[in-house]
Amino acid sequence: MKQYYILNPQEVLEYRLLTDPPEAMYWSTYRLKKSNIKLTQKMDRSLAASIKQEIFDDIISTEL
Repeated sequence: MKQYYILNPQEVLEYRLLTDPPEAMYWSTYRLKKSNIKLTQKMDRSLAASIKQEIFDDIISTEL
C-alpha cells in the first residue's frame, strides 16, 4: 500500500509500511517500529533517518 507524507506544500514523499506479517499494519495491538517505515526515494542516510522519525512520530500521535 502506498502512503504519502507531506513535508511542505512543494514536497511529498512516498513511503511504505513493511510489517512482519504484512497484515500486522491493520492490527490495533501491533507496535510500529521505525524500521517498518521504508522510503521509496533514495536520499542521504541522515536525512532519511530524520524523515522516518518525523513520519513515525506523526503516526504514533494520530493513533491515540
